[in-house]
Amino acid sequence: MCFLFYIGHESKITTMKKNLFFILPIIGIVGFSFFYEGDHISTYHNDGIEAVNFTSDPPTGKTGAPGEGNCTDCHSGSTMSGDGVVFFTVGGGPGYIPGSTYPITVSTISGTKNGFEMTILDGDDNFQGSFTSGDNSGVATGGGIDYVRHSASDGVLSWTFDWTAPAADAGELTAYYTVNISNDNGSSSGDEIFLGNESIPLFGVGIEENELDAAYNIFYNSQTRELNLNYSLLKESKVVLNIQDLSGKLIQYYDFGYQNQGDYAEKLTVTNVDSEGIYLLSLFINNQVFNRKVSLN
Repeated sequence: MCFLFYIGHESKITTMKKNLFFILPIIGIVGFSFFYEGDHISTYHNDGIEAVNFTSDPPTGKTGAPGEGNCTDCHSGSTMSGDGVVFFTVGGGPGYIPGSTYPITVSTISGTKNGFEMTILDGDDNFQGSFTSGDNSGVATGGGIDYVRHSASDGVLSWTFDWTAPAADAGELTAYYTVNISNDNGSSSGDEIFLGNESIPLFGVGIEENELDAAYNIFYNSQTRELNLNYSLLKESKVVLNIQDLSGKLIQYYDFGYQNQGDYAEKLTVTNVDSEGIYLLSLFINNQVFNRKVSLN
């Protein structure tokens, strides 16, 4: 009986070893599958899985524009208004002249790792103009719409890039943007997503055009490289002066902010004109523009 019992016990041990031989590889395959996505293995960076979080080049269509998602499609943070946290500026704005190029800056106030994406659409939600990437930003196209987005996020608080306005009048445009201020906690949770939109009007002609145009005079002193600018305001107005070459490229601009009603005389030093020629000097008073062609050197 003991002999028979010994043989039976040995048989069970052999069977268990065989079972383990087949089970262990299966466990390994199942465990491996948790880290396998499609045809690549996920790798980790400071803010989670790269397939979910994007330290650079996020997917298009995440600006919060009509019909689009935003960063919460991939990040599980909350969505808030960008007012007071995200700042949008158009150099030489606030409006556009068809065919002109403007530097745009999107910035935020804090965060060790930040990202953004933006597009500019007309009233029919069609993209207008074209983007040229700047430092830490790139340009991509998706669904017939162009986007500018972050290409670097660590320690970046602002991105500046160029936008060339459409060649013809496209009416009032809207810039839609989303900014992600990451908490850098090693996962996609807890990030703060800020949404915003800004109007970019077409500079037009108002009822006060003749009076204001007659008061706009400019003289250039080639020896001192100074502009002597004179103009009048009939009411408090936002005032900007652009210097552009005849192709529409923005060379230099002066932002006087909001000024009260009255007459103004400004002396401005020209620093960015590198070659002699005829330049277009455009004075913007709110949504009105008054142009002068001046020889500069």
